[in-house]
Amino acid sequence: MDLRETEIKRIEKISELLLKAARAVPSDKQTWKPMPTGKSAQEILAHVGMANYFFAALLKGTTPTPMSEPKTYDEALKLFEQSKAELIQTIRSIDPAQFAERRTMPWGEERSIKDLITSPMPHMAYHWGQINYLQTLWGDQENRF
Repeated sequence: MDLRETEIKRIEKISELLLKAARAVPSDKQTWKPMPTGKSAQEILAHVGMANYFFAALLKGTTPTPMSEPKTYDEALKLFEQSKAELIQTIRSIDPAQFAERRTMPWGEERSIKDLITSPMPHMAYHWGQINYLQTLWGDQENRF
């Protein structure tokens, strides 16, 4: 199995876990924040969805399109699911001969395509943990692995 398919499998698994946690968030807690500067489950989910589109655009060599935040939790879920599909399709379309090509991030850093292919899964895992942590703050101790 090549790097692309390995990362796609990892993205599919972490997406499954993230969605399982996100779907378990009670409706009255979807926009709840532990403090004013914190993020709600809806904001976290929206961020990951927008980031997936961001990674896909960088992999394609295009400028990421600014997006507006989803207005509802269902919209954030849909955004995540659609962006995951776009990201997977984009990764699958990359020719391994391109792995060493470099892309310039909007903040100036250069990263290889290989590095960009392996970045979305840990990013999603980080935010999956945030949603799980929010759930513990309102007393939900159920493991959803």
